[in-house]
Amino acid sequence: MITFAQLRCFLAVVDEMNYRRAARRLNMTQPPLTRQIQALEHAVGAQLIDRDARAIRLTPAGHDFARSARRIVAQSVDAARDARRIAGGDSGSLTIAFTAASSYVFLPRFVALLRAGMPEVSLTLREMTSEQQLAALREEQIDMGLTRPPMQQPGVEWIRVYRERLCAAVPVGHALAAHPAIALQDLSGQNFITYPPVEGAYFHNLITGLLHVKGVAVAQVQHVTQTHSILALVGAGLGVGLVPQSAERVMPADVALKPLLDADETTADLILAWRGNTDNPACDVAMKRVTEALKDPAWLT
Repeated sequence: MITFAQLRCFLAVVDEMNYRRAARRLNMTQPPLTRQIQALEHAVGAQLIDRDARAIRLTPAGHDFARSARRIVAQSVDAARDARRIAGGDSGSLTIAFTAASSYVFLPRFVALLRAGMPEVSLTLREMTSEQQLAALREEQIDMGLTRPPMQQPGVEWIRVYRERLCAAVPVGHALAAHPAIALQDLSGQNFITYPPVEGAYFHNLITGLLHVKGVAVAQVQHVTQTHSILALVGAGLGVGLVPQSAERVMPADVALKPLLDADETTADLILAWRGNTDNPACDVAMKRVTEALKDPAWLT
């Protein structure tokens, strides 16, 4: 069997073309160096160094073997370096799931943070609902998820990474569009476009609960899953809706987004979830970076 030590000894002799200098370079004496070369030739089954000449000279087999040996040693060094980087979280891969609404503000900042601080980590992004993310975390299909609370799953940890107010979305031609801000009671009797109770459970429960507490009775209700779909239907004049403030990043020209006068205490939370027992070092490094970034209030502005 050829050993890494034998290759290092052989290449030292090739580089120095002198056993004494090669031995000094390797911090060893000449006799064990000679034995390593002999053992290598035995393992290879061919003479690599011509010992009959006054000066050291490689045989044709030795010349060819030296090229291969250099590649092997270089690959071994690269493999060790890559293993260290992966173990330290500086290399490897991360699969991150996100809800559609999280892509308006937080996701771009998060991705930029990871690319700047972990440039050798490959990122895979997958859009999923909160329910799908929970299953994907459980089945180890993703490393992290940008999702909505609650995240009630044994072994899953999470932190809140973003909080925003709700705003009213109305058609630009609607009478309410002229108001600088809108009271929830102003939505009474309006056709209402909102999130569905299953696919959009978090926002559905948040908004219907708010309307119930404020005693607001809307007229016809239509459910659509994504925020941009709600905005599209509002722009078409089919009704009004409540959406997270970050929707202003994707506002169509035919929709006006208005702050709510009486709902400051109601906010939409975004959380970052991950498996507590993850064996992906890059996940740990990403968590440290985002936790540090969140200490800066200006990071998401």
